[in-house]
Amino acid sequence: MILETFGSIIKEEQVKTVERGSLPNTFVLENLGYFPGYYGAELPHDKDPDSIFLVMNQKESTEKILRITDNIKKISGFAFEGTPADLYVNNSTYYSIRIRGIKDFDDIGVLQEFYRDEGITFAKAKKIDEMASIQVKKIFRVETFAQDIFKDANRNMYYFKIEHQLTWSHFKTITRQVRNNVKISAFDAALAVIYGSVVHDMVRVYTKSLSKEELQKLHEKYKELIAKSLK
Repeated sequence: MILETFGSIIKEEQVKTVERGSLPNTFVLENLGYFPGYYGAELPHDKDPDSIFLVMNQKESTEKILRITDNIKKISGFAFEGTPADLYVNNSTYYSIRIRGIKDFDDIGVLQEFYRDEGITFAKAKKIDEMASIQVKKIFRVETFAQDIFKDANRNMYYFKIEHQLTWSHFKTITRQVRNNVKISAFDAALAVIYGSVVHDMVRVYTKSLSKEELQKLHEKYKELIAKSLK
């Protein structure tokens, strides 16, 4: 059974200004080397755009972006995801719409036109190539995989339930410790929060090669080291 629910992801990725396909003098970023913590041999090398960030002039509400995106899907025929994302680069915050699922960079400008027609204004072009902390708000489509582990219905993503809310710096420390304590390297990890009748703190894991038993072992190690760090 697939469950649809709302939540957010916090992660770090290298982002760089997109210099083709976007509207003139608008600020668009793409992620480079996505899943940066993934050390396995099966890291995807797709040439299609992965995550594109349309940087806005101002922060817009989550509801407004989701409603506009839904409307654009209906009138454009594009099959894509468009969700709010905040990017923190050095001392700057970039409020954006994270786009996934497009097949060509030339589609970026077309989508920008649709968003602009719906009242979204875009920031002026800027060149950057930096590591960013990124918070993406999104709809999750997950199904139960094992006890306290969920699997994304469409991608090789797994969500481990944890009992405590962690800061990003705390999470990074725990993840380094996990890597040093298990003979499993073929994964990338991020923080996630999924909202239901209660708030669920999660570790999001991307992998294409780990077995169910290895994922369960990884989950147990996260829980063990988190508990130990809070004593």
